[in-house]
This record gives sequence, structure tokens and C-alpha cells, in this order.
Amino acid sequence: MNYTKEETDVIVLSSLNELSYNLKRALLSDFESTAPDFAANENLLIKTLSRGVYNKVKAKFSDVNYRREVLASLEAKKIVCVTYFSEYYPENLKTIDAPPVILYCKGDVSLLKTECFSIVGSRATPAKKLADCAEIAGGLSKAFTVVSGIADGADARALQGALDAGGKVISVLAGGFDKIYPAFNANLVEKIYCKGLVITEYPPEVPTKSYHFHIRNRIIAALGTGTLVVSAGRKSGALITASYAYEFGRDLFAIPDYPDSPSGAGCNFLIKKGAALVENILDIFDFYGLDFKASEKKPMTDAELSVYEAVKQSGEDSAARIADRLDKPLYEVLAVLTMLEMKKLIVRLGGNMFKAV
Repeated sequence: MNYTKEETDVIVLSSLNELSYNLKRALLSDFESTAPDFAANENLLIKTLSRGVYNKVKAKFSDVNYRREVLASLEAKKIVCVTYFSEYYPENLKTIDAPPVILYCKGDVSLLKTECFSIVGSRATPAKKLADCAEIAGGLSKAFTVVSGIADGADARALQGALDAGGKVISVLAGGFDKIYPAFNANLVEKIYCKGLVITEYPPEVPTKSYHFHIRNRIIAALGTGTLVVSAGRKSGALITASYAYEFGRDLFAIPDYPDSPSGAGCNFLIKKGAALVENILDIFDFYGLDFKASEKKPMTDAELSVYEAVKQSGEDSAARIADRLDKPLYEVLAVLTMLEMKKLIVRLGGNMFKAV
């Protein structure tokens, strides 16, 4: 990767782990300058770091060998850097109060310039909601690049659902690339390298810390035109992402749950506060005035065709009414409806109501 001098300055600056985000931002004059100004910030740096650390950091930044080592190490790890001043830096991130100074990337960096939609949820998401999450993510990937974290549960299922549908994804890590967390999702991360993009604002050697997740969530919320909360407790990282989405003026969506569901109380809270209620992919597509087309239609049996036509003719209908119209047992119609749903020919609207797509 060939970087401009300005980009290289920011990459080397970001590698200096002695500096906090606020100090890096101060050195760049709150992104008004591409060249770190150590002289203008000398007093601040000495007061914050001590004179000895300040001198060490300043020397490292200017050291030609150190600068080469930083770039060579990133290249060896196949990491591409997108700085605040780079061509591919997302406009959606520039509009927030604390944009990342740099994005360390593996995969297709051009996805940073696509329209994105974020999906987040609890690690303890129930199985039914995980299935819904994967299906919705797959549908959204027809119109958006799907963005999420990499935690087990809803995040991983959203990314996998989008990939399975042939869509593009961006996963945002809460630490550096040298040690992926959680380790058991390393295979999914490898898959995303090949078919999507993985990003983090942390240099490769920085381990994941618990407080990083809160900070990381602002990136997930900022990248998306909208954010869907699949599941969330009343105190959860998903609600933190939702609060960022609200703060940034993004559209907010949530899947409702039973009142006593520990993993759904946060979603119900968001809906009460004005988040759009989502039962299926059509709710989001209708919100944006988009036309949802199901993936390639699979062949139907005669029984499936008759039930599908019955649903299509009525627009929306219940399983019981379809069974009455076709003069078939309800259990038989429910089994056929399940097959049609698996083939993505119909969607379940809730309350055993169905709609053809």
C-alpha cells in the first residue's frame, strides 16, 4: 500500500501507544492539520506524559527507521490503514464528535464508502431471534453493507446471515488484529477478510479491553444509516450502540419481545421511546421505500404452490384462514408454510400471519 506523507504521519502517530486518543487529536489540531504539531502542544504533552516520555515519543515519530518498521509491520500483516484524511474514510464517521484517527483494515476497504446498516444484539439472544436476525441480515444485504461486532450471538449471526445471502459485511473489532477477541470467532473473521471488511481503530498489538467495547460501539452506530437492535437487556452494549445511533441522528429499529424476557426488555424500552418496531425485513424496506425481492425462487411442490397462491391472493392472512379456504387441516398448512418460509417465498408477520414476497 502506497501512502502519502500526510497519511504516513497519521499512521506513525497512531502507532505511538503512549499517546491517548485526545492527545493524538490535539496534535492534529482536531483534524484541521495532517501534520502532528509537537511544538505547539509541548506543554500539554509534558504535563500529561512527563518530559522524558514526551522526548521519547517525539524522537520515535521522527525516526526514519521506526517509521519504516511501522509500515513494514502493517504490510506483513496485510493491514491497510485508512486515516481521517484518506480517500476511503467514511463521511458518516467524520460527522461524529469523536471520529477515529485511523481505521486499521483487512479486506475490501471500498466498503467504507457504501451505504451501511448496523445490526447489534445480545450474546444471549434466543434461538428464534437468532434465526430472525440471520434472515433479516440476509435481506438487508441486498440493499446495504451489514455492519456489526464479532461477539457470539446476534452479532455473529447477523454477519453470517449476510454472508450466506451473498451480501457484504463490515465487522468492527474492539482491539487490535494480533489477538482476535473472542478467539472462537476467528474463523468467521477470516471469512470476512475474504468476502467483506474487518476494521478497528486500535493498532495490531493492542489487546481487547472491556472498556473498548463501549468506545467501539460508536463506530458501529455511526457507520449505519440505521441500526437494528435484535435483542438487549436493560443494561447492555446493544443499548449503548442504540444510544449512539440516537445521538448521531441515525434511524433506530428494534425487534419486540415478551415483557418478561431478560434479553428483550431493552428492545421493548427502545420501541416505547420511538424506535421503529420490526417484525420482519419488510418493515425496514418499507421504512426506506425500498422494494424487497426474495432470493431466487426455489421449485415448489403442488401443496406449496396452492398455499403460496392462497397467501399471495389475500395479501396477508393467518394460517387458520388459509386452512379453511383450502379445506386442509391446520397442521398440514402450518408445515407447508414453514417450508415456504425456509425457501424465503413468504415471511411470517407475527401472530401466525403470513405474507408472500
